Amino acid sequence: MSGMKTQQANFKVAGVASEYALRRAALKRFNGRGSRWLNACLGYRYIAILGCLFSITVAHAQARQPQLFLTFDYHMRPAQAAAAPARYVFVWGDSASMTSAFAKYSAGSLLSAYFPYARDPDAKHDLAFWKARHPTWVTYRCDGVTPAYFPGDANVPLDISNPAVLAWQVDQFTHLRPGLHAVALDNFQFQNKLGVCGVHDASGQFVRKYSGKLDDPAFAAAGVRWLERISAALHERHVKVVINHIPDLSAEGDDPMSPLVAGMVSAVDGMLDEHAQDALHDPSKAALLAKLVQSVQSKGKWMYLLYQYQGASERLTESAMANYLTMAGPKTAIYIPEEGTISGLEPRFYGFDQPIGEPCGSAIMKDGVQFRAFSHGLAIYAPTDSAAGSVVVPSGYQTVDGHSAGAQLHLAGGQGRVLYAPSSNACARH
Repeated sequence: MSGMKTQQANFKVAGVASEYALRRAALKRFNGRGSRWLNACLGYRYIAILGCLFSITVAHAQARQPQLFLTFDYHMRPAQAAAAPARYVFVWGDSASMTSAFAKYSAGSLLSAYFPYARDPDAKHDLAFWKARHPTWVTYRCDGVTPAYFPGDANVPLDISNPAVLAWQVDQFTHLRPGLHAVALDNFQFQNKLGVCGVHDASGQFVRKYSGKLDDPAFAAAGVRWLERISAALHERHVKVVINHIPDLSAEGDDPMSPLVAGMVSAVDGMLDEHAQDALHDPSKAALLAKLVQSVQSKGKWMYLLYQYQGASERLTESAMANYLTMAGPKTAIYIPEEGTISGLEPRFYGFDQPIGEPCGSAIMKDGVQFRAFSHGLAIYAPTDSAAGSVVVPSGYQTVDGHSAGAQLHLAGGQGRVLYAPSSNACARH
């Protein structure tokens, strides 16, 4: 993960709870109120009938929102886990000091061990170490001299197309601390951002494997093949796989229906996007992220969205939460780091982590703004490329601090609001 790098390299991994009971309960509630819900939709002035129709199709497979996850926990204390049991569905890079606390107070949380996917996780092993032991495992740029280091990272890059490397990685990935049941594999990308080009063979000759260019189909395909093989091996050993994959704005990465993306998603148990905040100012990123979240969800895999800012504020946090809630499904979770860091601190959500309930349906567009109703609130989000303007708000909603939301809100593109309903089930209103 960009910015996580080698200091987390030795952190190890965790289990996931079944949602069977939750889904049965949601389906039972939906079946009991379905006809009343549709009748209510027909008379509702602010949110279109289209949203009600979406509601009927998705209500049986939802979860209470927001669902939260955490990137690293090495600055947390066990008392924090005890004070907020079952707060996080997933911890990316669990530390030894917190494993037992999460196991005790959040038994359903998936705890993971951090590993960079194509590099030696131990930064103490320098280039001389690998040249003395496995010189053919090291990858180089096209000059045949410069190792294909990750920017700002001293961890030696390894050849993932080498079966011996894969076998060594499987051994690394499966020797986990008790309580860890997943690996968090960092920086899995289709683009060849490291400039990986080739390796030296046993005789010392440089052998080119890739072009070294940013967009290289051979490099992207090799990454997916590695992921499929590593995941198959880990799944046999009951270890889950979660990758950090920032959706590429490239020919190889744009389309969730492409063979590359389909292969990647099918291989893993979950994906993390550490640059979800870009959706609030980049229309291309926003469209791509929404497509990817929908695709990952349709395959029953987890999607973890990390919104990170330098100088986080209440307003930015609310906009990020609103954006997340428009996409949230039964296997999505959000993390907004404290003050734009990802260094293991428990996040500050400014109150927007309070329960908003289950979605009443999918997000719908009204006058260029997205609305999504929940059983205890409403998420409103203005897409990145929308013009600033006023938004009509249904009556009875409150802000996060308990004040009336009023009749109108002013939103610019990339801004959102999260409102709360004092009634026990706001879905019946929509």
